[in-house]
Amino acid sequence: MQLDGAQRPGILIVEDEPTQMAFLEEILREWEYECITGGSIAEGRTLFEKDRFACALIDLGLPDGNGLSLISEFAKADPCLVPIVLTGARQTETVIDTMREGAFDYLVKPVDAATLKAALTRALSHHSVMRERGELFELLLEEREQLRARVEEATEDIRQYASACERSNTRLQALLRLSRFASGYFSEEALLRGLFTELGDHIPLRAVAICDLSAERLVGLYRSVREESTYIETSTALDLEETGTLLVEAEPELLLQRWLERNTELAGAALRSFAFSQQQQNTMRYIVGFFTEAAFGHLQGDREFLDTCARFLVFEWEQAKLLLHVAHHASLGNIGIEVARNFIQPLTAIRTAADIVQEAAISSDAIEGVHIILENVDKLHRQTQEFRKLALLREGSVETVRLDEFIEHAIDVLAVAIQNRRLTVNRQFETDGECVLLNGTTLARTFLDLILDAVRSVEPGAEIVLALRGTDADHLAFEMRYESASTNSLTALASLNSALGAREKGNPGLQLARRTVHSCGGNLTFDLEDGRRARLRIVLPRNATRVATHREVLR
Repeated sequence: MQLDGAQRPGILIVEDEPTQMAFLEEILREWEYECITGGSIAEGRTLFEKDRFACALIDLGLPDGNGLSLISEFAKADPCLVPIVLTGARQTETVIDTMREGAFDYLVKPVDAATLKAALTRALSHHSVMRERGELFELLLEEREQLRARVEEATEDIRQYASACERSNTRLQALLRLSRFASGYFSEEALLRGLFTELGDHIPLRAVAICDLSAERLVGLYRSVREESTYIETSTALDLEETGTLLVEAEPELLLQRWLERNTELAGAALRSFAFSQQQQNTMRYIVGFFTEAAFGHLQGDREFLDTCARFLVFEWEQAKLLLHVAHHASLGNIGIEVARNFIQPLTAIRTAADIVQEAAISSDAIEGVHIILENVDKLHRQTQEFRKLALLREGSVETVRLDEFIEHAIDVLAVAIQNRRLTVNRQFETDGECVLLNGTTLARTFLDLILDAVRSVEPGAEIVLALRGTDADHLAFEMRYESASTNSLTALASLNSALGAREKGNPGLQLARRTVHSCGGNLTFDLEDGRRARLRIVLPRNATRVATHREVLR
């Protein structure tokens, strides 16, 4: 039914008097209301449908009971339904009972049209308000749930972001600790064990391997099912032959997976591999692999973290190899002098402390203990002095070295840093670089330190010129030159000047390099010209014994 263009809700009539029912049905239809009638409580229950009726006209005296029971039932099923009571009773108690049960209005039969019209108007208006309030309440609940979902989603995002920040922070601290302890490891096994222990606190690491393709060597460390760490060093020649060089370059993890299957107890285990290749001069040089539990690697930043660890491992591995090379070829005399120098000062401090304790001691046992300490200190001091004398004899030994090999080895060790900074190293070797020097092998570390400082100081993309030429028949010179591309690099040049040897007092790096070069019979100079060009120059005799003899003849 339509009234004023709007949908009219239905009206349920529960009335047992035929005359009254006919009157109500006729007048409601005249007013264009849709109405349905029933003559008992049972029929009213059958006809009732939620959200179908806006109002219910209920008689109290029905054949099968009191109509008040329908009010509470309808209210529970449809809170928006507005009940109006029809009855012939006028007692106050009846009115009160109907209102307590939830009746909206109370009409006494016989009902006239005007009274019914007014009651229906109020009832339908109240129904409209109740429906609107219910809809608004549902919208409010829906918006509250949506807001709660958004808050929970935002909270989860914040929680994940905080977790990611915490994870990144702990990993940065791990990398910092790696950079600090790496200098204390002078063997490949010790370096791998230190890395394995540190990373084990952050990732479920089961194995780590590093392969030097040029040397066809592969070293690794894995944790067995018994939680024991085992170090392995193997030759990869067979693997390279079977796998193929091109395939290794395209899929470097194949080589490491085969190594894992052949040499460890982890074959067939559920692991996940991360392989990282390191190139030098557009050629693959190293492959670093990490093997973790299968579930690892689904968080943001996991692969980037392992990539950084791989770069760190390659750099420190090269440094460790260089330290071993220098240690194997260093002059025994210089090593002995450094050992003696480092021993004498602590021994003197122990002796002084023992004298103070001896003067203040009361107990005879304490005095006896101090005597034992002093006797051992004196004995160790005498042995140190004897060792120093032997070292001084060895210090003046003559050694045949090749400076070009020192330079090439330093460039090879620093290849990763050179590539990362996109530097160009221009070699200009005009002589073979062979020299006969006093303590010549001590120069190996000096060349490395000087070139390393230059690599760190120059701007990315710059060129470093390394020249080796003869100055005359008896001397040759090593030069390292760098020319700034713009005046904006004055800061970098100043840093280079400070690092490589500005002629200022208090520069221990320069002083040490000059002392080392001077002990070999040469001299070191450093110049900075026009704020653009830097030049470091080391001049050494080709044969220190011949130069020394020539000097004696001139005297």
